[in-house]
Amino acid sequence: MKRRAQAAMEFLMTYGWAILVVLLAIGALAYFGVLDPSRLLPESTTFPAPISNVDNGLIDDVTNSVEVALVNNKGVAITLPLTGSLTPDAGTTCVYSSVSATYNGAAVVANTTQIPQGATFLITFDCTDLVPTPAIGTKYKATMAFDYTNTQTGQTRSHIGTVQGRYE
Repeated sequence: MKRRAQAAMEFLMTYGWAILVVLLAIGALAYFGVLDPSRLLPESTTFPAPISNVDNGLIDDVTNSVEVALVNNKGVAITLPLTGSLTPDAGTTCVYSSVSATYNGAAVVANTTQIPQGATFLITFDCTDLVPTPAIGTKYKATMAFDYTNTQTGQTRSHIGTVQGRYE
């Protein structure tokens, strides 16, 4: 009986050491950045209907701006008052400075440029100071909000979406 217990204990100890070595190897890889979970962060931009995104947002670390391509699926033309907000994730702070937009390659003039139903336009959120200064390739996540006005009713609505990806 004693020999069986010893054989079982040696068997379990061998597996225990093997599991410990594997866990140490995974820990070392994570420590040195080989298994960095932020590398797995997918790029995604989510703006719900009626003004939805066309593509992922472009996050620029040089100009500290986020540019998003959107499409007007409201059913009527809209105008943009060019007000909004950009709220980065907890890792950074942003002194929000301005929002701008372009439609058909021209700058949108606040409350006058009509963006027709089905038209695509770009909206850019700028930060004057992004702290800490991001390095290229670091992850980014922010909540973006802007206002638009329905040209038929004159009502102004807020629209909120999220952007996550990497600084380029």
